[in-house]
Amino acid sequence: MPKSNSDKVTSKNRLSGLRRQAGRLASEVREWLGVQFVPEAPRAEWRALAKTFLKVGATGFGGGLAVISQIRRQVVRERRWLSDEEFLDAVSLAQSLPGANAANAISYVGLKLGGIRGALVSLGSFILPSFLIMIALTVVHGQLAEIPDGERIFQGFNAAVVGLIAATTVRLGKTALQQQWHLELGVAVAFLLIFTQTTVVEVVLLAGMTGIVVRLYTSSVRRRLRQRVHKDRQAQLRVLAAEQKARQQAAEMIDHGDRLSGEFRVETGIGRAAKGSTKESPPETPQTEEEHRQPPLPRADKRGVTSKLRSIAPLSLLPVLPMMAWPLVAKTIAVWQLATIFLRVGSITFGGGYVMIPQIEQDVCDIHRWMDHRTFADGMAFGQITPGPVLITATFIGYKVAGVVGAIVATLSAFLPSFVMTVIAGSSIDRFRTSFQVQAFLSGVAPAVVGMLAAAGVSLARSGLGSPESYGVAALSFLLMLRARLNPVLIILLCGGLQLVISRGLVSWN
Repeated sequence: MPKSNSDKVTSKNRLSGLRRQAGRLASEVREWLGVQFVPEAPRAEWRALAKTFLKVGATGFGGGLAVISQIRRQVVRERRWLSDEEFLDAVSLAQSLPGANAANAISYVGLKLGGIRGALVSLGSFILPSFLIMIALTVVHGQLAEIPDGERIFQGFNAAVVGLIAATTVRLGKTALQQQWHLELGVAVAFLLIFTQTTVVEVVLLAGMTGIVVRLYTSSVRRRLRQRVHKDRQAQLRVLAAEQKARQQAAEMIDHGDRLSGEFRVETGIGRAAKGSTKESPPETPQTEEEHRQPPLPRADKRGVTSKLRSIAPLSLLPVLPMMAWPLVAKTIAVWQLATIFLRVGSITFGGGYVMIPQIEQDVCDIHRWMDHRTFADGMAFGQITPGPVLITATFIGYKVAGVVGAIVATLSAFLPSFVMTVIAGSSIDRFRTSFQVQAFLSGVAPAVVGMLAAAGVSLARSGLGSPESYGVAALSFLLMLRARLNPVLIILLCGGLQLVISRGLVSWN
């Protein structure tokens, strides 16, 4: 049936109302971004932020906790930009979000001091030194790997990284596995990642949903327990009130016995429950809305297209163009695949870059076959001996696949998701910390990180350890990291030298 004029007017009013709401929302978003990007009174200039975090990025050896302590010394003690309480907020938020903890903390500090521009400058300054060092190491990697001694040193590096991951798993397990279901979830995650084809994305989602279910169950049990205790208390109070009333009536009967006449009734019952009548509400009738017809789209005028194409591309060059453009197309496809891989990695990397080792290795080595497993293990070792976060290994992989462009795209894709999440959560940190759904999801992810770290150690051991001596070096690295608490970079260098000495026969395990 054709629409009436009133229906057309109503639809136009609705569309205009939706447009006005969308316009107001867009203006509010632009205003918020303007305030956040350049705050009215920044607490620090962007040049000072760049200088400070360039220094941290160039000297930040030792992993997340060591870098965070260095950030605290610069921001709280020397510069006095933040108080201890504000810096603790930065650390707690960084540990709650995916990505490298140090990078997240720096993004939040930059956001507090200089808005979004301060966060961009701070994170970029922190990543730049390790990015350049990783580029240099990747360039010389091929020449070093061809030298026999260089290959032996890389084997020692890989063994040391395996031991460091094992020590990190033990340390984190002592704090994250506090309850029985935490331990069971961590073991289940490690089993799924080691012995099945389950991806890290699926494991994170499964662990988060498990945390939500457990939180909902425990909260419902506590609520029912509180309600039961409240009802029992109310019942006891009613019984005590009834007994007190009965005693008062009995005392009155005894004191005024001469006034008693007729029948006296002592009320000892508890209040009757009132019966309420509930009226059923009439069933709601679903409202149907007639579909709106949309006017046909205007057709584009295509006259003259064929003649223009013929004038631009002569027929004689058509067979040659695909062959000439294929290298560029192949490189573009590789860069796009790198971006998708590391965007996914950066979105779900809870607990640091170690937990994504199995997923990255599967994508890079097994699916796309860009490099072998030994080269991937060398890249992970480079990520340990360079300053900054371990996730800078994305630079190594990107350069090996698509040169400098691939390194830039892979690095940006690895750090972009966590940066966006930090800016959003940091702008409303109180709401983020009090959200039941977010905290419940993270309560399930935290113990799962232990299982993901264990799976990462097993995956790297399969590809990086090829001899009994390597396993011995990995065990030594584990003990040094767990007991001696030396700097991880020093442990890696010592293990590389020890592997070289053992391979040459200068030292024997017997």
